[in-house]
Formats: sequence, structure tokens, C-alpha cells
Amino acid sequence: MGKIYAITSAGKTEKSFLDLRFGKCANIVFFDPETNEYTIQENQFLEAEHSGIALVEYLQEKGVNTIITGEVGPMVSDKLEKEKIQLVLLHEERIKIEEVIQRISRR
Repeated sequence: MGKIYAITSAGKTEKSFLDLRFGKCANIVFFDPETNEYTIQENQFLEAEHSGIALVEYLQEKGVNTIITGEVGPMVSDKLEKEKIQLVLLHEERIKIEEVIQRISRR
């Protein structure tokens, strides 16, 4: 199985901006660079206690091996390191999801 990316998104389309908050992000974009396909799901853990940890566990079940977001807390950071999930932090508030996907596709 290839790489599966999870990108935090403020909206529900590829024109939406990156959501800088991991556990409290509005949506998650799942992107498969091998097929160049993506799906967008609402973050069902938004209101959960320890939403970031719950989201990491969910993403693991989905086969995600790289997360792209703006920031994570220390508990999430530790969990990602332990589970060997790559974390890419982007601090660009006005970057659109389609641009993040283009950057991945160029690799």
C-alpha cells in the first residue's frame, strides 16, 4: 500500500483553506497520490475530549501515514512519533487544499 495523506481543511472543497488546528479542524481530506484522488470527510471528533488523539487513531485505521496540518499539541505529537506517522506542519494560513495536493503530487 502506498502513501495516504490526511490534510486538515476548513471547508468541504479543494478550494477550501488548510485548517491550522489538527484536533479541532472542520474537515479531513484523504489524498492518495498514486491515484490522484481525494475524499473529504467532516471531523467527527471535533467535540470529543482529546479530539486530536481520537483523530490520530481514526486516521491510523484509515491507513494514513502522513498528516499535513498547522499545529498539534504535545500529546498528539508524542502519539504520532510513537506510531511512526509523519507530520508535516504548514504555517501558511491562506493556502488552499488544491495547492497542498499539487505540492504532494510534484514529489
